Amino acid sequence: MSETVNDIRAEHDPLTALRQVSRTVHERVDQAYSRFNLSDPTSYGAFLQAHAKVLPIVEQWLATQHDLPAWSGRTDLLQRDLQTLGHSLPPALDWHPPTGAGGALGALYVLEGSRLGGKMLSAQVGEGLPREYLSAAHEKGGWPAFLQMLRERLSTGDATYRAAVMDGVTATFDLFRKAAVTD
Repeated sequence: MSETVNDIRAEHDPLTALRQVSRTVHERVDQAYSRFNLSDPTSYGAFLQAHAKVLPIVEQWLATQHDLPAWSGRTDLLQRDLQTLGHSLPPALDWHPPTGAGGALGALYVLEGSRLGGKMLSAQVGEGLPREYLSAAHEKGGWPAFLQMLRERLSTGDATYRAAVMDGVTATFDLFRKAAVTD
């Protein structure tokens, strides 16, 4: 059986492997959020409220975790955008954070990756609507530096550590998906 270039790359690069494994759950999240029209104030408000059911609880948990690289939360930006639209933060969804060393790093990978997606989505936000949350990009070089650190930790960690990182990714993506499909 011949190996594809991606198979070979994933075998030697644990970050590539992580991305391949998380692709399916990420696609489910994208599908769940595709129902929102960011140019419509009502739909955009619902989009932000879905994020607000997840982001604060995950960021609060990450703030209690050790051995994470420096990161900055976006809950305050999300809350300001919601307030501008006349909404408050909704109750958080019930969440059982991942356990094991590496779980927090997986959750942070999802949140930091969402900054990239948010930056792209901010262009779809309707004229005059707040977009602080979606426009909150990484500092210059921040995303590549995070990925390099993640790659190094995945490379030096054992199989249990890599599985815990993946559990963090999956748990966080799944929570975002649930928030998008519950009203």
